[in-house]
Amino acid sequence: MKKTLSRFACALVLAVGASAHAGLVTFDAPTLVDIDPVTNVATYTESGFRFSGDAASFLPLDFIGTGGSGGLFVLANSTLTLTGADGGLFNLVSLDYGLYDLSALDPSLKLLVHGLFGDNTELNQTLGLGDPASFAFTGWTALKEVTFAANADYVLDNVNSVPEPGSVALVGAALAGLVFVRRRFSRLDAGPGPTSSLPG
Repeated sequence: MKKTLSRFACALVLAVGASAHAGLVTFDAPTLVDIDPVTNVATYTESGFRFSGDAASFLPLDFIGTGGSGGLFVLANSTLTLTGADGGLFNLVSLDYGLYDLSALDPSLKLLVHGLFGDNTELNQTLGLGDPASFAFTGWTALKEVTFAANADYVLDNVNSVPEPGSVALVGAALAGLVFVRRRFSRLDAGPGPTSSLPG
């Protein structure tokens, strides 16, 4: 029993460490895009985060991202949703974005980023689409989801999102509980301590 608890505790420590540092989605070594044949919803998962939208509305591609790296191509007038792969809250820190076809430059081309927070409040950020650029978000914390929509084909890259510290803290609390249980089992396994008799 002690060995099992010990192994489980180690696995939790590794999971907490990984989730605390996970979050930079680079699309450089893309995994497959899964498509649900019933709902026609496509999902792409990387670094603990999930992008979803209508099938064929987005695709990770080589050589379209920052510095010629991989990036995510997204069709105009489609909605792309970012969530934590585990369904937990997260913070959106920054991202790189730009127009897919730079020959179509036009000041009216915009990318709308919409955040839905854990308390159901909302926030919008409108970004002009043009040459590749970076944007840092301020106050985009404890998010349930973020959606992206644009009136032109665009590219996302280096999406920097991190799990909300509160979610990581819950896992840490569970780990602390396991350590307590393990110590209690250790004492029970050791049996009663030596007894002494007082002279009568």
